[in-house]
Amino acid sequence: MTISNQNYTIGRLNALDQFHVSRKIAPIIPKLIPIISEVAKGGLSKVLESIKGEEDIDLDDIDLKELDGLSDALSPLMDALAEMSEEDTNFVIHKTLSVVLRNGAVMCRGQSIMFDDLDMMQILPLVIAVIRKNLGNFIQDLLTKAQNMKKQIEE
Repeated sequence: MTISNQNYTIGRLNALDQFHVSRKIAPIIPKLIPIISEVAKGGLSKVLESIKGEEDIDLDDIDLKELDGLSDALSPLMDALAEMSEEDTNFVIHKTLSVVLRNGAVMCRGQSIMFDDLDMMQILPLVIAVIRKNLGNFIQDLLTKAQNMKKQIEE
């Protein structure tokens, strides 16, 4: 994967680290269901397609109403992220980045990110990519079970 002209390789967390990362992010998993639903409706992809490849983006030319449902769906997730302790957040970031290589070099050792030129716009996609690669099937299974339980309760 390439971000800001840097090549990154997403590695595998060991089983114990997968367990601990999943424990830390567990409170936000149920908050993903409305987001996935909105993304599935296509609003986000339509807006992204409309701005893809354009050098000078004029926000007046983009129909942001397509994102109304997505912004409502993101609200509970953002609240859940805000409630995560700094310790849990740092744990997730450091553990996930510890299995990422940047141009062949380790991204993170212990509590230290090895590159000073990184910002949130580079770190977050990497964290998400590691979680998706390492916990994607587990999270998908949890979401499916949660949706099924919700349907049974409503019936």
